[in-house]
Parts: sequence; C-alpha cells; structure tokens
Amino acid sequence: MDTIPLDCLQAGEMGQIAWIDGRADFVTRLAEMGLRQGTTIRMIQPGSPCILALNGHRMSVRVDSETQVFVELTKTGAVTV
Repeated sequence: MDTIPLDCLQAGEMGQIAWIDGRADFVTRLAEMGLRQGTTIRMIQPGSPCILALNGHRMSVRVDSETQVFVELTKTGAVTV
C-alpha cells in the first residue's frame, strides 16, 4: 500500500494511520483524540486545519510543523467512517 503524509490526502480519500512522528506530548494528544496507528480515517476537507471522519465522528485537526501523520491510502469514495 502507498504511505503518504496526512496533508497529501484529498477530499474523499480514505486510509489507515500507519504512524505518527513528532513530539511525544503532541503524539499522545492526537492518540487521546482517536488518531493512532491503525485508525481508519476519511479526509472530509484538506487544509490546515483539516476535517477528518473517524469512528463515526468528524474532527478538525491542525498538525504542527514538528509532527507528521503518515497514512496508508486505502480507497476513495463516499464511504462513511
């Protein structure tokens, strides 16, 4: 599978979080919000902040310049996550 940075996902694209690289406190905070390895996400609106769908919810995420979220691209389309 292709692994790309989260900010490269286009609207409607889906993927699974492969890993998160960055400051431990920020990575922990993202995990508390549900963004952790293995979580399936769908990009609703790219940008900064971006809007993601995960676990039946939508959330707005602004990743700082020292943190990178990598996603294994799975599919596109209007699938609800």
